[in-house]
Amino acid sequence: MERLSLEAELRKETGKGHARRMRREGYVPAVLYGKERDSVSLKISEKVLSGSLRSNAIIDLTIKSGRKKDKAVVMIKDLQKDVIKGHLIHADFHEISLEEKMIASVSLHLIGEPAGVKEGGILSQALREVDVECLPTDIPSWLEVDISHLEVGDSLNVSEIETPEGVTIVTEGDETVVSVVLPTIEEEPEEVEEEEDLDQEPAVIGEEEDEEEAAEEAGETREED
Repeated sequence: MERLSLEAELRKETGKGHARRMRREGYVPAVLYGKERDSVSLKISEKVLSGSLRSNAIIDLTIKSGRKKDKAVVMIKDLQKDVIKGHLIHADFHEISLEEKMIASVSLHLIGEPAGVKEGGILSQALREVDVECLPTDIPSWLEVDISHLEVGDSLNVSEIETPEGVTIVTEGDETVVSVVLPTIEEEPEEVEEEEDLDQEPAVIGEEEDEEEAAEEAGETREED
């Protein structure tokens, strides 16, 4: 588990106007939460914070207030970014104890190419991370999942993921992580046969009646003869 050091300043002013001024000056508004202390409003350099972002990193945070300094061991609980410009606009820190287990989300790294994919199957990944419980110093950066043995029709569940000693997965074990499925083949629509012959000349209305009348007249003439 990576361990970093950051420095933040205590801030007494709050509100949207003050937060906007801080951002213009290159700072990010932040809040520190903890079991043994009330929430604390902070400001931290955006450049420093952006360069220190690591998944599940433990941070030794120094809090400056004038000449006084306070220290806390924290992890980043939440980060907010501007959806248009992409820069950080707020951060939440959570104070932790290195002696107490906690729950954290850990990403999954798939290893190998499934045998079924080589045969024409398609890999479908349902989960990209799982929740684990362990001491903060034991949180893995990621968990490797070997999928090279999967054939077409096979799947791999959470319960099959191997973890380091001291790390327990708390995500439901029957949840599917990946599966290898057959590609879907779309059937082409059948062509509708034309019932009528387009080359056939259309019948003229009244033509059949004229033919019948002519036949009747010819018959009457033969009878008179």
